[in-house]
Amino acid sequence: MVPRTQSDLLQYERGGMSASIPVALDHHRDQSGLEQIGHVGIVRRHLPLQTPVHVTVIPEAEPEVKTVMQGLEALNFYKADQIIALGGGSVIDAAKIMKLMYESPQADLEELGAPFLDIRKRVAQYPTEKTKRAPLIAISTTSGTGSEVTPFAVLFDKERGRKVTLADYSLSPDVAIVDPQFVMSMPKALTADTGIDCLTHALEAGVSVYASPYTDANAMQAIRLVFKFLPIAYEHPDDEEARTMMHNAACIAGLAFSNASVGVCHALAHAFGARFGIAHGRANALMLPHVIAYNASVPAKFMPSPHQQAYNAHKKYATVADLLGLGGHTIEEKVKSLLVATEQLLDRLEFPRSIAGLGISKEAFERAVPDLTMMAFDDPSWRPTNPRMPLLSELSGLLWSAYQGRSQAKAVEAA
Repeated sequence: MVPRTQSDLLQYERGGMSASIPVALDHHRDQSGLEQIGHVGIVRRHLPLQTPVHVTVIPEAEPEVKTVMQGLEALNFYKADQIIALGGGSVIDAAKIMKLMYESPQADLEELGAPFLDIRKRVAQYPTEKTKRAPLIAISTTSGTGSEVTPFAVLFDKERGRKVTLADYSLSPDVAIVDPQFVMSMPKALTADTGIDCLTHALEAGVSVYASPYTDANAMQAIRLVFKFLPIAYEHPDDEEARTMMHNAACIAGLAFSNASVGVCHALAHAFGARFGIAHGRANALMLPHVIAYNASVPAKFMPSPHQQAYNAHKKYATVADLLGLGGHTIEEKVKSLLVATEQLLDRLEFPRSIAGLGISKEAFERAVPDLTMMAFDDPSWRPTNPRMPLLSELSGLLWSAYQGRSQAKAVEAA
């Protein structure tokens, strides 16, 4: 079969068996598709010559339920025995869910997406009995999500206007290939968006109540790489070292938050991004300075955890500032220096610094805030790992801080 351009799901058959290759066409890329960029060709060269190809398309920037179901139908029709996800985090997430439904048709997405307090302890269990087996090989074409090594998959429920997070270690790909040749063609906006997503993963994993010396090693290294190499990759996209280091950073941060999880920034970004159609990395960028300032202040309610005896997020942020050589003598000074450096990085990457700057009216945002607050509160991203247990009023306050976009470094100094 002749492949279509703009392909996101490439399927092939070999020797009477079939295999399915989800292939990404990020909506930030131009309309030539990954076929003409050459990424699909690289994969094809490693397949048997006699392999015929069938192509199905995943058109959305973030996978919708109906798209996953269409992909599942294709997998069943071709009796796939292998899945290779070539693309950004959304396509890899879609492949994870397709694999889950293909191997375990009895899986109930509504049940598995129910909120939980701990990925390791919950009522809804992921199926262990499989009617078919299709190993998943993930090859990322963006440097941000780390989805190639994580046990998470985010699905967009368009009918309800919300994102659904699936989390289980059985969702982790069987093989991850981290090859910088697939990210050399990323446009500047996508480089910035995915890079800040990577930084958010690392910072939130670093202050998580599930953090350990093992996750800290990955989180701190990813943070260091992002601050050093993301501006270079953004301003000089042909710099191979910067591209390579950012691709490594994304995967390393993925390893960190696979075990320590993320926090309130992701919960807010999921809610806001789904409601207003804002790219995930951009939504994180709008929330990140406000969440750092929030987590670094004395909590009204501390998140209990057997992993930590006392609140220490402010000290962890100070450690990050020390790692980056930002200066400061007291913990407060070091937190402020980290906020300044983060805001300077966002400015250098030309991010809008307020939700209002996106052209969203105050009236529209005000109408949305109650729903956004509840969606963020129900999001499993922050539970039970964010260092502060957020009150509804605090989540609402963070949303309004991001809307107004005032400098958090100045706010900390004033406090």
